[in-house]
Amino acid sequence: MTVNDTEIPTITCPANVVVSNDPGQCAAIVTYSVSFNDNCAGANLAQTAGLASGSSFPWAHLNSFTVTDGSGNTAACSFTVTVNDTEIPTITCPANVVVSNDPGQCAAIATYSVSFNDNCAGATLAQAAGLASGSSFPSGTASNSFTVTDGAGNTATCSFTVNVNDTEIPTITCPANVVVSNDPANARRS
Repeated sequence: MTVNDTEIPTITCPANVVVSNDPGQCAAIVTYSVSFNDNCAGANLAQTAGLASGSSFPWAHLNSFTVTDGSGNTAACSFTVTVNDTEIPTITCPANVVVSNDPGQCAAIATYSVSFNDNCAGATLAQAAGLASGSSFPSGTASNSFTVTDGAGNTATCSFTVNVNDTEIPTITCPANVVVSNDPANARRS
């Protein structure tokens, strides 16, 4: 008598996994385990989608598994691994800039650079206040501020001032010595 195994194996995936990125990385190492059981020996587990346990996961992945027993009975399960970028980008403004006015101007051309970095590609830099590098800054103090925003919406800011000192000596022109005779009506009587 032949006995057919019609009992479906069991498989258990973990709950959905949500983690923060590993420091300095745009991904995270994630470990998990999938368990299965069958009434007969010889069942095999196969991963049909996603990354293996212990892999570096970027962003979100669906992991799917199927267990098949010796009689061809199958069961499947799946879960997602989501990696959230929680790392704040870095931004560096220069020290406050102090310059003298350009000759004959009540302003000065000032240049500077702002640098930024993020663990994931795609961060953008925006100037929130002030004038662009290479602009003519008026005499006095101007505040410049910048914000870097990464793809996950994390932000960092920095600011500095550009102070243009008017160091140009003013010029004055006096007329030549003036020699005049007195007016006759203003002659002095003795």
